[in-house]
Amino acid sequence: MKSFKPFNLFWINCIFNMRFSLLTSLENSYLFAALLNDYSYVVYDMDTPNEKKYKSLELRPMVKHGIEYRDLLFSDNKQLNFKGGDNYFNILKGLIEEDNIVLVGVDLFYWIPNSVCWKKHHWEHYSLINGCDDEKRMVYVFDENVYGYNEFEIPEDRLTKAISSFQDKPNVYIYKLSTNIGRFELSISEVRDNAQRIIGEIVKIMPVIFWDLCEKDFIEGHMCDLISMRIFQIVNRHIANQLLMQELGDDILSPAIRCSLIKYCIELREGWDLVKKRLIRIYFSKYERSDIINLNEKCRLLFLKEIDMWNMLLNHTV
Repeated sequence: MKSFKPFNLFWINCIFNMRFSLLTSLENSYLFAALLNDYSYVVYDMDTPNEKKYKSLELRPMVKHGIEYRDLLFSDNKQLNFKGGDNYFNILKGLIEEDNIVLVGVDLFYWIPNSVCWKKHHWEHYSLINGCDDEKRMVYVFDENVYGYNEFEIPEDRLTKAISSFQDKPNVYIYKLSTNIGRFELSISEVRDNAQRIIGEIVKIMPVIFWDLCEKDFIEGHMCDLISMRIFQIVNRHIANQLLMQELGDDILSPAIRCSLIKYCIELREGWDLVKKRLIRIYFSKYERSDIINLNEKCRLLFLKEIDMWNMLLNHTV
């Protein structure tokens, strides 16, 4: 069985941290694919559990190459649904021993301690099984908690409970790895194209007011956790942007400009982290809509800073 390492340089989302764990374990040049600014800001209408409509902000990763990376990794796939009386551990162990890549559907309420959902939210999710210990009756999975994306030990009783509580289908995705994964080459022209696209997207969404919820939505906590997770994606994307600027090296025409671009990334990361903390503070305080409006003004300033950053890159690369 192949040995994989979790991709935990920064957090993208559960799907792409899993895919880059596989890709970078097989071909380490795909680290640069993870750094590529292949992301979009998306605003869409959502309903809260209390049927309040609001505008949600999401950073969507790998908008151009995401499907390409999936197809590059996997040469075949099957689905499996468990039947009553099945021993989940034994079935998963058998699939792993056949050198399959196995994703199992679980209820996150029962899955990873110290995660956003642990004993709080019944969110459903597919988790990568990275190995099994037959003697300890334990599986090893790639997933995330508040300390980051990593490998975790799941004892059989917790595995059984999390799978039994999963309501979706299929229960398991089974993949075969491709043997034809070449090197990834980071292209400054693609970085520039993405920068121009991101600037245009930001300009369109800047007038929108995000997360305009009712007091009950904040008190119940579900929406605060969901929104905080999406802001956390933006924080981590600016960690990736900082690493990207460092890797571009001589493609940036001046060392001083490269330092300025890195400084932008750090300020954006810190700024969005502050937005997340202020959102949580609203959750624990008496709800005032003016707090959300002020938070949106902070977001607008951060978006303007990101536009300045990408314009600087465009003006000092060829």
